Amino acid sequence: VRMKLSAKTRYAARLLLYLAKHGMDQPISSSLLASKTGISSQFIEQILRQLRLAGITGSVRGARGGHILLRKPEDLTFGYIVNLMEGGIELSGCLENPENCARFDACEVRRAWESLQSTLDGVFESITLRDLMHDDHLLK
Repeated sequence: VRMKLSAKTRYAARLLLYLAKHGMDQPISSSLLASKTGISSQFIEQILRQLRLAGITGSVRGARGGHILLRKPEDLTFGYIVNLMEGGIELSGCLENPENCARFDACEVRRAWESLQSTLDGVFESITLRDLMHDDHLLK
């Protein structure tokens, strides 16, 4: 089984980026979000419910209502999004629950898993929505 992010997490990042680019002042309807992002309205509502509960997005009622981003794009890292939507990424179960591994103290490769996990977490924390908002900005 390959490790990969869930569709919910990938879609949350896509929705948040769209809101960051277009919806910080003007609310955007679920139907417009669906047509612009290619995500079904039903899935959008499910994701936005979670984002609203976390205080990342808000909703405005009425004919001109919709969804808005409440957090600054530079404050929203991909690490935060991944942690919120699926509790983070864990390369090896022993890193989070050492007591579940009888070989933890004698493990010869644990340092490699720890180093890889640290690097992965650092990269996710280093990328923000702001980094992706401008077409001329290249991630390095």
